[in-house]
Amino acid sequence: MKLLKYITVIILLNLIGSKVNAQEYLRPLSGNMNLQTQAPQDQTHKKVNVTASIQLPFFDDFSYAYKYAYPSYTNWADSNVYVNTGFGIAPITMGVATFDGLNKRGYPYYLAAPASYAGSSDTLTSRPIHLDTIADVGGTHFYTPGDSIALTFYYQAEGFGEAPEATDSLCLDFLKPLADTLRGTWTKVWGKPGYDPSASDTGFYKVKIFITDTAYFHDGFQFRFRNKGRTSGSLDHWHIDYVQIKQLYFYDDTLLNDAAFAYKPSSFLKNYSVIPFRQYNTSEMGTGFHNFFRNNNSIPISATYSYSVRDKNNVLTSDTTFVLDNPGFLPFNPGGYYSGPAATPGFSVSYRMPFSNINTFTDSTHYYIHHILTAGSNNVRKENDTISYIQKFSNYYAYDDGTAEQAYYLGGNTFGAKTAVRYKLNVADTLKSVRIYFDPFTEGNIVQNSGFRLFVWSAAGNSPGSVIYKDSIMYPIYLKDSLIPLSGANKIPTYELTSCLPLSAGSYFIGLQQITGQPLNIGFDRNTNHKSSLYYNLSGNWVQSNINGSIMINPVMGCVDPPPIVGLHDYEKTDHMKLYPNPAQNSITISLSGNQLTTADLEITNALGQTIFTGKFTSNEATDISGLSNGLYFIHIKGNGLNVSPKKLIISR
Repeated sequence: MKLLKYITVIILLNLIGSKVNAQEYLRPLSGNMNLQTQAPQDQTHKKVNVTASIQLPFFDDFSYAYKYAYPSYTNWADSNVYVNTGFGIAPITMGVATFDGLNKRGYPYYLAAPASYAGSSDTLTSRPIHLDTIADVGGTHFYTPGDSIALTFYYQAEGFGEAPEATDSLCLDFLKPLADTLRGTWTKVWGKPGYDPSASDTGFYKVKIFITDTAYFHDGFQFRFRNKGRTSGSLDHWHIDYVQIKQLYFYDDTLLNDAAFAYKPSSFLKNYSVIPFRQYNTSEMGTGFHNFFRNNNSIPISATYSYSVRDKNNVLTSDTTFVLDNPGFLPFNPGGYYSGPAATPGFSVSYRMPFSNINTFTDSTHYYIHHILTAGSNNVRKENDTISYIQKFSNYYAYDDGTAEQAYYLGGNTFGAKTAVRYKLNVADTLKSVRIYFDPFTEGNIVQNSGFRLFVWSAAGNSPGSVIYKDSIMYPIYLKDSLIPLSGANKIPTYELTSCLPLSAGSYFIGLQQITGQPLNIGFDRNTNHKSSLYYNLSGNWVQSNINGSIMINPVMGCVDPPPIVGLHDYEKTDHMKLYPNPAQNSITISLSGNQLTTADLEITNALGQTIFTGKFTSNEATDISGLSNGLYFIHIKGNGLNVSPKKLIISR
């Protein structure tokens, strides 16, 4: 299984991205954004008495990863590893448990660890297991080595993360419950040193350990996985999948009678994962879903695939069933993912979402899409045959799936470097802010004083054109310990524009320009490929990205400046002053309605209310402000009986 064959049920995404291009790169993250706002368990994934023993067979393929980021307490006694659908490449079934240098809250175990350090990091420990007896039809059965009991699992190094070095390792331990210590004795039974897989090595490798020592055949037997590696971030990755212990495991028992989903399904939108509510129209609907079915058996499997769509009130809006090819789809190795008929289990072009209030700026909605694979009696595991996806319609655009596997950055001297992402507006709208996920570290050091400006460019063909908007200097938002970006409800910090930007229907590029020479690391989703919409500019020319994935820059739409509330005594204060250009650089012009060439007093205050400039100005003539630094200011006009409201001024050079 050296090379994946990327085929889809309908449309296939190319999931494996280039690691680097000439001037753009990916690096490991210093934290895990998906763990920073979650508790190790939630109300639907409740913690149970993890000290209570469970019976064989033991099984977990982490197929619940699309719902939960932590291992299930049904099987496991701790929650240090990250359960996810993003890091594994070609997993046995959907979902893997990832071992790295981050703890259960998504923070490094040891932030200052040197590059050569390989310390203990994650552990995944089973609940105690009854390896003594089990109730049987003929009475109580006592386990013995003759029962051919074995633990099997699959592992992968690196995946969509970072490869473990030779000093790193993944290990498996067994617990002897009745050893001479109060908690028993852990014995290492398997280990794998780190290595850097080749680009074509996308396999999961099977490990089988027979349990033969009679010291294990007692109530309270446990096993655990643990890794050693660099403990300062999302580094030195190992991913495990399909862990099971069963009896009568014969030496030639190599088949998995299991057909399952391998990845999360796609959005049913053609271009985005999320689109602003009022920007949706039928042209945004994709021709079908992206699904990856994997047959782990050695023979073709006949199966059916069905999906249903329900609105946020759980009302069914559509459902369809498809029969997969006769005699079914081939085994994954060497057949690859299922390649079925040219069916399109999506919505027809004529289908339109039954939205209400489609013209509002603030409304939103969502749909539940349930996907079901039915593969008959040969399919022994049913828990990985169903998956759900929530299709959101909100107030922002997103190509990414909401999670980052790595960070995207531009190399070399990045002073003035620009990054831009193409978005299309189907109706006129206003840009309010931009959500950007920044990772705070570069080469093990905190990124400090690395400012940026938000930019909006017109579209010149497929690449950015002229500048439409340039905002003042901003700085990445991090938590108080400068470790993890501020999360909030949407996990990604939001950077507000100084003023709302009206935009007509059409395509635009929205992004940023760096104002320092050190790289800015932006979250990058490796599992949705929209590199055709990402551009960068280091030397005056725009270049399309060559790295598969989606950068986490999400424009937020729907900003409407409220109309002024005009009272009788306020009328003379309304719109009697115009200020341009704004943002300004070295000079401004103030125009007073009906007062051509009138001279008056000018006072400029900063955002703290401190007066930093006073002087005279003449209406409709330029006033020099070159002595003021970049930032936000307020213009006050005084004298000559004028009654004018203060105006906001941005200086941005």
